[in-house]
Amino acid sequence: MRLASALCLSLPAVLLAGEALARCPTSDDISAGIVYSNTVAGQESINVAFGTTAYLASYYELGDQGLTKQFLMLKGVYPQTLTAITAAEVLTISYHYPVGQAEFPEPREGVSWQVEAVVAQGADSLTETQSYTFGREEEREIGDCTFGVIPYDIETRSEAYGAQVLGMFYVPVLGVAFPDVRRDLPESGEVAFSESMTTYPALLAQWGN
Repeated sequence: MRLASALCLSLPAVLLAGEALARCPTSDDISAGIVYSNTVAGQESINVAFGTTAYLASYYELGDQGLTKQFLMLKGVYPQTLTAITAAEVLTISYHYPVGQAEFPEPREGVSWQVEAVVAQGADSLTETQSYTFGREEEREIGDCTFGVIPYDIETRSEAYGAQVLGMFYVPVLGVAFPDVRRDLPESGEVAFSESMTTYPALLAQWGN
């Protein structure tokens, strides 16, 4: 089954056109969409990154009902907005930083950066500390593709929610990042796991669209 994470936006119709070839994505595919999917114990999660450039990209999570969540990310890793839809409501969260876009560090191995962010939803807001810690670049086989990736953590701390850590991996050659669920799996291999990366037109072709 597909994992229905929580935004419902229509994808540009132009993405439905053209011949879709099953191949490993390149940075030129960011405008048409780069797809990362993984399956953990039978639950499939699909993430799609779009952008005119990798500098400012939109990330979508796909669920059984289509698009379910959208992130707008700076330099592929720093959240600017999050819009999500549930059965009852649409939620939009925005992130406000005390530095300009040019002052966000490039995502590279060994980079460690901390910033205070105001997180706002409607009239409500809170202040959180965001810490980004990028590890060493390593080669990773993702399905039939092989990429150099940089694993990194986003740690957030606030009075309301305490400390939370999200594991991610960044693909420098593509300029995009995705959740790194593989890190949380037991080393015994007892949990079935697979992952793949392709282009969005190729995914549509696979679905028969």
